[in-house]
Amino acid sequence: MMPMRACAYCGKPLDANMSSRARYCSDSCRVLSCRKRRKAGRPVTRKPQTAKREPNPKPEPAPQLGSREFERMMDGSLEDDLRHVRDRLKTILDDPGTPATAIANIAVRYVQVCEKLHDMAGGDDDLFDPDDDMTEVNADAGASIV
Repeated sequence: MMPMRACAYCGKPLDANMSSRARYCSDSCRVLSCRKRRKAGRPVTRKPQTAKREPNPKPEPAPQLGSREFERMMDGSLEDDLRHVRDRLKTILDDPGTPATAIANIAVRYVQVCEKLHDMAGGDDDLFDPDDDMTEVNADAGASIV
């Protein structure tokens, strides 16, 4: 069983339901104890005050944009948009969850976007020229692997 706590001023027992930090039975005992300490010349014990923090300075307001400036800022270049579409199409093509029926259409769109990007970059020849024979086979290609 816990020992009975008593008021620091009058000695009366403290109620059981009072906080464990309570030292006085009432506000009047707390005030009288403070007055008694002041008269005796002892400093009043108070909680140490923490250093006051200066409030955070308010940030400077952002410059106001007109609708024209906002639209100009939000407009990406066509080349950036095409690169984004190209990357998304490539991701969708590589995804194993893409339905087989959609792959042909996505691949056609992917090629179209790549051609458009190539043309915008100043491509001098057709990127996917069907007449360009890139399947040259060297006659001795398999001979060196033996």
